[in-house]
Amino acid sequence: MKELIWVLIAGVISGFISPFLAKTLVNVIELINILWGNYIVFAPVIAFWIVGLLEKHSKLILGTGVNSYKNKEIHITLKDLILKYISTMITLGFGGSGGLVSPILFIGKGLSEIFSKKFGRIFTISFASGMLTYYLGTPLSAAFLSVEYFEKDTVSYEDLMPALLSSMISIFHVRILGFTPIFIEKFSKLNIENVTTIDIIFSIIFAMLFGGIGMLAYILKFYFRNYINRLDSVKKTLTSGLLVSLTGIIFGSTILGLKVFFGGENVEKLIIGKILATVFTIESLGSCGYFTPLTIVGMNLGVVVGNFGFNSSIFSIVGLSALLSSMLNLPIAAVIFPLELFGYKALIPAAIGSSVSYLLFKKFRLE
Repeated sequence: MKELIWVLIAGVISGFISPFLAKTLVNVIELINILWGNYIVFAPVIAFWIVGLLEKHSKLILGTGVNSYKNKEIHITLKDLILKYISTMITLGFGGSGGLVSPILFIGKGLSEIFSKKFGRIFTISFASGMLTYYLGTPLSAAFLSVEYFEKDTVSYEDLMPALLSSMISIFHVRILGFTPIFIEKFSKLNIENVTTIDIIFSIIFAMLFGGIGMLAYILKFYFRNYINRLDSVKKTLTSGLLVSLTGIIFGSTILGLKVFFGGENVEKLIIGKILATVFTIESLGSCGYFTPLTIVGMNLGVVVGNFGFNSSIFSIVGLSALLSSMLNLPIAAVIFPLELFGYKALIPAAIGSSVSYLLFKKFRLE
């Protein structure tokens, strides 16, 4: 009974507070992106310099923050929480490439340690799930993400229940306030056709191919991290900032900041640029995560396949699920997420993409 009361308290508090925290984070980043305009390609050096200064006051803020979220031995202080929030705004606002799922997990744990250390796990998952619900617009996926990230390769019902409660309160709150999550705005209009036998066969083939593309991102991450970590702070700032800027100049400013794009011209160019800019950002002095870039890359891989006569809507789902499942080890969320975004027709391609790529490439986890 006592645990139930704390679950209800955690769900209610996080469900009402989280949308405001997540919305503020998203809105500030988008505003800074707009203010920079096309000149955002020159901003990453400034971002990494500022975040590098902030990192002197908190060693936890760089990178995705996933390790801090799932490691019980790491305690996130109020200072860590505030600096992670600010550093994420600066990273993505000033042209770094990444997403907010991982920083939100970090922030969720930080909030939980303010409210209750005794029931920290419940509050951690609840706050993370509540904030993710606003960002993604998919409450079930948000709940599973907050749990799957917490314990890789396992899902605990004791963790899932407070996550579900928090996400349902959060989505109710979001709808009352009239907020529009960024993923719902960009992706929800995709019309998925019925899956044929041929589609199923090629879904298996392309799931393997897309997972292999994700593996290339992992290899790039490995070599770039080994190189950048040998540099001193000044050289690291200049090198990583210039690489992200150069990537934006070559592949277009669309790949920088918190922009969610799908389709358009030169999709192949955007995919390559997004992968490069994201790795250069996260593995140096950036504060953001891989979930959003992988979603973007996966969806647009389906567009590329569509140029060869295949059904782009179906294979966009395969690409999304394949990359999230294999590169982040989120096989359940990788199926549920497209289902919530696009409806029941996404089930078959999502399940195939997730299962095939996870079995083949799960050891190449990016975060």
